[in-house]
Amino acid sequence: MVLYWHALGGTWTACDTPPPLVHGIALIRPTGPNICIFGQGGRLRLQLGPNQYALSENSPRISCIRGIASFGFRRRFTVKSSSGGVLFNHSYWTSQGRDFYRWLAAKAEDPDWRISCGRQWSEGVPAASLRA
Repeated sequence: MVLYWHALGGTWTACDTPPPLVHGIALIRPTGPNICIFGQGGRLRLQLGPNQYALSENSPRISCIRGIASFGFRRRFTVKSSSGGVLFNHSYWTSQGRDFYRWLAAKAEDPDWRISCGRQWSEGVPAASLRA
């Protein structure tokens, strides 16, 4: 689905006519804040509900770890500020399909990915290339 992201409130509207270029990826859930990672001004930004954070080398710190007590079937996704304060925390059961949280935590660690995607997504990319 292609949507128009409302950055001020962290909400979205579905597009009747998909735009030719997209600028990020969002995870929309029925509960909890919507999450979006998008390019703006040549940099990647992470938005959790109405709160936005520039993705840089040391802040925010994003992790996705398996729970020991659940034999690895439950994961915890955490976003922390550079001072160590928790900005977002979500625990969930793993599934057979793609895992947005795990993907985001792994990609956010890579400085080359942050830089290249920040530039590309700011300019806009075809939707098919983001899904690949």
